[in-house]
Amino acid sequence: MRRGFEFENELNRVSKYLNANGTHMHKNHARRTEQGIYLEGEPFDYEVLTKGTLHCFDAKECSGDRWDLKNAKLSQLNNLLVCRKNGAQAYFLVWFRKGNRIVRFDAELVKQALMKGRKSMKPEEGKSWDWTDLLSYQ
Repeated sequence: MRRGFEFENELNRVSKYLNANGTHMHKNHARRTEQGIYLEGEPFDYEVLTKGTLHCFDAKECSGDRWDLKNAKLSQLNNLLVCRKNGAQAYFLVWFRKGNRIVRFDAELVKQALMKGRKSMKPEEGKSWDWTDLLSYQ
């Protein structure tokens, strides 16, 4: 299975559940021609609109104890920062396979880490994430 696919499949199941229960979530897709030729990647992976708040995030998997910041593509970070500037919750969502933890690293936190020359981040530097917080009826 290709890297990142397992977490993406799980998030797609979450999306179906949320959409069936009053919250909007969708996966962004790369731009392609009618023939399927790749033109441009998606700005980030997912958008969720719930309780009057837009959540924009890119999903990542991590097999170690630290998330390697080279996996935070600058184009994704810049798009997330624009969303944040306009009122959205914008973050990288990282599944640490070891320990089975899902951690949210806010885009601004990732930007600051990169500006300081950091190469990686520990789960403790982010916030635990629970998809049920996105349910609109809570």
